[in-house]
Amino acid sequence: MQAIEAPNLTVIAYENAVPVSQLPSIWQDIANGIADVGIPEPQSYVEMAQLFQYKLEQGDVDLFNESPELEYLKSSFSQLFGKLAWETLEFYGYDFIKTNYPDFATLLQDLESKGEEFANELKVARIGIELFQAFGYELPASFYHVHLAPIYRDHVFEERALRFDKRDIKHKRSWDAILHAGKVFAMQMKVQSIASKYGFTYQHGCGCNSHLSSIDTSSGVFEYEFNPEKRQRWLRSFVWTAWYEYAFFPIVPNTSYLV
Repeated sequence: MQAIEAPNLTVIAYENAVPVSQLPSIWQDIANGIADVGIPEPQSYVEMAQLFQYKLEQGDVDLFNESPELEYLKSSFSQLFGKLAWETLEFYGYDFIKTNYPDFATLLQDLESKGEEFANELKVARIGIELFQAFGYELPASFYHVHLAPIYRDHVFEERALRFDKRDIKHKRSWDAILHAGKVFAMQMKVQSIASKYGFTYQHGCGCNSHLSSIDTSSGVFEYEFNPEKRQRWLRSFVWTAWYEYAFFPIVPNTSYLV
């Protein structure tokens, strides 16, 4: 991939990107400091958005960079994935708005008032609080909502098929993206280490029976901390992976046969 300078392009870290003016308006607001987000370094997220939009709407992917015989398909790819990239960035731009994050204090107070019957739900809430203490507004709101999801089911160990259960259908795309971003293994390790302190482990199947962050019991506790020098790398990788998982979600083949 060769960086090209043109009026409708910008270059970030030697890679082509779209200008901020070609991003969804919420990202323009974030770039201008008028959106109510808590991201410590919003400029780095804006630059990721610029790169993401360019790569999908221009077909700057390995498929075309390494297979010139498929060049004739690039325009169709770009037309489709440019739209999906825009949808993705628009969703996550708003997902970083502070008011979209869980109200952990109210949630904790409510569960504590319900007594021992809700002991497991209380544990899940405390996991969510520790996750927020670890990452804060550096991760989107959906990251916390999906890990709190077991609280709102018939019981915390209930499993729901991701693509086919109407009770969570409005969350399926964003929650699945966050769970699949757990392939950034350092992030998965951190989540599981916090959950293990409360006797839980998070599980997610990657087929059409993908469970919305179902949990199970665990019998061991382990500690895991990021290498401080790599922390930002893992966080950016996680967010980037969640974005492309969100973009690709509508075109993943699915079948109820797996459920």
